[in-house]
Amino acid sequence: MCVLQMVANYLNISIKDTEESLKDGVILCQLLNEMKKNAVRIINMPQGDEKLNTIKSTKNLTAFQKFTSMYLKGDCCSLAEIQQAELTPIYETLKKLTEKFPMQSDA
Repeated sequence: MCVLQMVANYLNISIKDTEESLKDGVILCQLLNEMKKNAVRIINMPQGDEKLNTIKSTKNLTAFQKFTSMYLKGDCCSLAEIQQAELTPIYETLKKLTEKFPMQSDA
């Protein structure tokens, strides 16, 4: 199972457009909070069908990047890689996170 699908299953969400769902950082921050309580204290969420503006998206992505950089000792994807939706480094970072913080299913 691909890491992103595992994340979607764990968060009980549907990810329609992989790249777009990662770019605003919401799902990435939600995942961190599932792995480690209060890892990200404030997650900027979109209102209705609107996309997050650049400032709020950047705040989410920066929170994700700071957490991963700290816990993976810098061996993680960069903010630019997430913003440009470079999937390989993002997947590698998510895989490392799931190894460090194993996800437990309710099943």
